[in-house]
Amino acid sequence: MTLGRMQRQQIQELCTSYAPTFSATPGLTERAYHSIDTGNAHPIRVQPYRVSPQAKTAIEREIQDMLRMGVIRPSESAWASPVVLVPKPDGEIRFCVDYHKLNAVTRPDNYPMPRTDELLEKLGRAQFISTLDLTKGYWQVPLDESAKERSAFTTHLRLYEFNVLPFGLQNAPATFQRLVDGLLAGLGEYAVAYLDDVAIFSDSWADHLEHLQKVLERIREAGLTVKAKKCQIGLNRVTYLGHQVGQGTISSLQAKVDAIQKWPVPKSKKQVQSFLGLAGYYRLFVPHYSQIAAPLTDLTKKKQPNAVQWTEKCQKAFNKLKATLMSDPVLRAPDFDKLFMLGRICGY
Repeated sequence: MTLGRMQRQQIQELCTSYAPTFSATPGLTERAYHSIDTGNAHPIRVQPYRVSPQAKTAIEREIQDMLRMGVIRPSESAWASPVVLVPKPDGEIRFCVDYHKLNAVTRPDNYPMPRTDELLEKLGRAQFISTLDLTKGYWQVPLDESAKERSAFTTHLRLYEFNVLPFGLQNAPATFQRLVDGLLAGLGEYAVAYLDDVAIFSDSWADHLEHLQKVLERIREAGLTVKAKKCQIGLNRVTYLGHQVGQGTISSLQAKVDAIQKWPVPKSKKQVQSFLGLAGYYRLFVPHYSQIAAPLTDLTKKKQPNAVQWTEKCQKAFNKLKATLMSDPVLRAPDFDKLFMLGRICGY
């Protein structure tokens, strides 16, 4: 179902009233700061990785952009971690730093992350859904001064450090999830967030306009910005956390299912783990997933060699997982206002 002319006009007027919030430039909130607790650990310094001339050009471009936005600054820190460039699905490059040695001496923050299945169930029954993607979400959270020197990274140019939360730090998800949970406090009946992916869901159009306005107001008050081209506004079904959700159903994304279908027979333990990681993301669509995948899961155990022994049972499990997901299964979003009848499980 497509929106009518009046509905489209209402959405346009609402978004226009929050025009500064829809920006490709990251905001900077005062609602949270990220710290890095390394206890008594001595500074760790790692030499920059060797990269191709093309990668050097990309790094230089990213450095200039980040300096212009105030994301980084030149550093004289005793800490240093190397740079890695990670391609994103939309074709852009994500500038990352390999912080694994820093993370190893960082005290963990165990703030809980939301369960994706519970978020999807909330959205699934809605008639109208909007999703907002915060612009370079982590970069909208400042670092405290001690964290800045620990965030230092080394390149072929010189040493720099972050002013804002970079990707790759052990506790970055916890800090950001705590921020968005606080941002949406009291709005849980119609708004949820998994890191920088915010979703607003409603049963009526009038409610949806009101709910969307309240969330946008919270975002503006927090000094955050939203990337307009990644938003989905006032739709009946949306793509959220790798699923299609809305109007009572939850289904998988065809592109991901196609990737599973085309997956070649794994030759190594790592390849098996990669396949299970992708297939397991849609395990809710596969009845008795753990039982079916057991022969493949066994190949990933520590005692198993890296070169896998691919048996007939492995092939059957491999084929069964592919076939089930290719059958285009759809889940009905549960309605927790109604009674549930539980059937027999495993014959008991």
